[in-house]
Amino acid sequence: MLQFYFLSILLNLTTGMILVFGKNLITGEKAESTNKASGILGENAFFDDKTFRLVLGVLTMFVGIMKLLSVVRNDIPVVGDLFPALAGFLGGGCLLIECYKSNSAAELSLPHIVNAIFIDRRKYAGYVSMTAAVLHFIFPDVLLL
Repeated sequence: MLQFYFLSILLNLTTGMILVFGKNLITGEKAESTNKASGILGENAFFDDKTFRLVLGVLTMFVGIMKLLSVVRNDIPVVGDLFPALAGFLGGGCLLIECYKSNSAAELSLPHIVNAIFIDRRKYAGYVSMTAAVLHFIFPDVLLL
């Protein structure tokens, strides 16, 4: 469905921009380059809102699942949109784990690999999400994109 194609591009791009240029809600630190962050996302607290990030994470993961299940214009099922779907899982997972860790009253101890991928190196997950969105937009009929 073309609706999920558009949503995949939009949500992966937005999620990636928040992961790269947004504030980390767990540590409270801003992006490494505050000039870029203020230029791209602005000083709007909208992108730093926990509820917005929770809804965005859920929607990004849901659209990732739907991209695996739905087929666009006689494309190959599952494999046709694999990279954007996996990028949606990765970016949405980063946002959901961040929201959970920032809202939980108890100290949450995640496995080291999960903490390293989804929390410490979330900037790289953001780059993967933005790359998937741009490639998915530019090359709509390429296998795996």
